[in-house]
Amino acid sequence: MSAVGFRNLIKILVRSRSLRFTADTVRQSPNSSLARLRWSGRDIFYRSGSADPFVLYQVLLKSGKKAEYYLPPAVRPKIILDIGSNIGASIIYFHRQFPDAKIFGFEPHPDTFRILQKNVAHLPGVMVFNYGLGATHQRIAVRADNVNFGAFNTGGRFKDRGHPSAPVECEVRRLDDVLRELGIARVDLIKIDCEGAEADVFSTLPDEILNDCQWIVGEFHDHTGFEVLARLASHFHLDLKKKMFRSRFRFHACNIDKVQELSRSDVDALQR
Repeated sequence: MSAVGFRNLIKILVRSRSLRFTADTVRQSPNSSLARLRWSGRDIFYRSGSADPFVLYQVLLKSGKKAEYYLPPAVRPKIILDIGSNIGASIIYFHRQFPDAKIFGFEPHPDTFRILQKNVAHLPGVMVFNYGLGATHQRIAVRADNVNFGAFNTGGRFKDRGHPSAPVECEVRRLDDVLRELGIARVDLIKIDCEGAEADVFSTLPDEILNDCQWIVGEFHDHTGFEVLARLASHFHLDLKKKMFRSRFRFHACNIDKVQELSRSDVDALQR
């Protein structure tokens, strides 16, 4: 309970309306079993005793402008890339907000991908792929954490949270090759959170696609994020949420051509 905080625990209980889900948010155990949360008329699957419940809380149970991937109403994407899809919370969120959009999700870890497939199987316009994105095309052996399954990246670095799992083999592909194979010539929204491999991913994103993108949202996990921000600065307004001494930080990037469509309340919401 101390890791979540009593106040947040009450919020999780009220918003989820589930004692089981609330307990699973607090419980940290490497012996995770598959559980489900009833949300918006559908079952969302997650691994109890892992970080999955907290991800669902941050992305799906927080409402309105408090949601982790809230975007201003002026942003109406038709093509979305979800890079680092995990169990699919962000895809489910974007599909609800933009039901007519085509969403392409990428998740390299095979166990996580199986849950991702279950969670998005019945969503029209959604396609998910069991590989990660990076600077080269390769197969790599990666380790994850049995509590925080997202604590690894396709660069091979692993954050040991005390519950390491056996290595698994994952595929990594270049983003420019993937876009060409899928016939994607334009992307409106990019969400990225891949535990430090973000710079590798952006290194293979063609300028013509990047510069026309409406919005980018996600997290950077080390100093290489600033190299990406330097590239974005000529075509995007940037909003960062970073604390001193912490390498990880969230960001939004709004295309300069999109700014005139934002209301004052939209701008204020992004500064919260």
